[in-house]
Amino acid sequence: MDLLTEEEIKSIAKKRGFNKVLRWRWEEFSDKAIGHLGDHIKLFLDVEGNGTSLTLNLFVKCMPRSDEWKAEYIKELGFFNKEYVMLSQLFNNFENGTGYRKWRPDLLFIKENIFVFENVSFDGYVMPLQEDTMSFEELKASVETLARFHAQSYIYEERKSKELGRPYRIWEDYSEYLQERTFQTDWRDTGRNAAMDYLKIYSKYKSEPNFNRYIDSIVPGLFTKGLELMQPSKEYRNAVVHRDLWSNNILIKKERISPPHVLIVDFQTVIYTSPLLDLSSLIYFNTTRGDRDIWTDDFIEVYYTVLSEELEASGIDVNSILDKASLRDAYEKSRLFAITQAALITPVIAMTKEKCEAIFFNPESVRRLNVESRSQELIDVAKEDENYKARVTELLDEIVERYVFPKPST
Repeated sequence: MDLLTEEEIKSIAKKRGFNKVLRWRWEEFSDKAIGHLGDHIKLFLDVEGNGTSLTLNLFVKCMPRSDEWKAEYIKELGFFNKEYVMLSQLFNNFENGTGYRKWRPDLLFIKENIFVFENVSFDGYVMPLQEDTMSFEELKASVETLARFHAQSYIYEERKSKELGRPYRIWEDYSEYLQERTFQTDWRDTGRNAAMDYLKIYSKYKSEPNFNRYIDSIVPGLFTKGLELMQPSKEYRNAVVHRDLWSNNILIKKERISPPHVLIVDFQTVIYTSPLLDLSSLIYFNTTRGDRDIWTDDFIEVYYTVLSEELEASGIDVNSILDKASLRDAYEKSRLFAITQAALITPVIAMTKEKCEAIFFNPESVRRLNVESRSQELIDVAKEDENYKARVTELLDEIVERYVFPKPST
């Protein structure tokens, strides 16, 4: 495997303080499902320096190597290029912090189609199980890290505004990489259609008069509005938003005597918009309805508190960015994005990893599932897996309850 040259390998070792590389080896992850939009590989460097010898454990992300269609598709959508620009340019202006203030793994080497990071799994970080929702403590830690990430957008913009003597926004320099394409929406359209087809089979409201007609006439417009919400907000202060914070993009380290800590990864779908799209979708991707109904107010408080602390540490008043009343209003307005985005993602991630690999990592069917139809596959999984059916049906029925047959407010 020749993804990196010898000189590139040596430069990585030097970043870690070692001037001699004895040997290196690559190891594939056995779990294919950890990388939906790229290949993930382990890299081990046996190194020496300052009288010490040890093995560096690294994590490598690259373009898909064995699925030609998926590689071309990712290239067309610009996902790798987005992340390349974030990691190699914009994030150089963002402080990553140390200890509990750290929000992403350290980047050690980058070129256009290959990113090398520290492998934080050796420090005890793990991905939550994708077919399960998250606990309160896990999600609280995720919200704290999310707030630290968002704070860096504001800190950078305020600092650069002072330097320039005028208001500066990240959008000025990075709009090309921070917007959602309004064309090439095949994946979204396919997911929307799958959600609609699923509802017609499994919704508890399917016996309502004209149910199918209401689904066909109302639901597509909801997804269109969700797409529109991904544009920069004219109402709220924007930030760089991850927008894809489901379990595979969250790494959790659990401690015995202190709360868990979270790092976030995979910045290939970033946009510049209201940061509450991240908070609401993080909650919708990773909770049951019962949990989010109970926890959401707490998480809004946690988010505001940590955002305030991070901004204050840089001499910025949080109310100049987003006051608490606006925060709650912005959350409610972001809900449509969160629930429609979850309707696209949850039916894929809620299945077991074995089932996900069998369906979505088959080169013969990957094109059809991504850009033509995946309705029958999701309907069939629900037929076989009661846990999957319960989680997906509950989420999609919330769309019906909120937007198709809403109860009159009292």
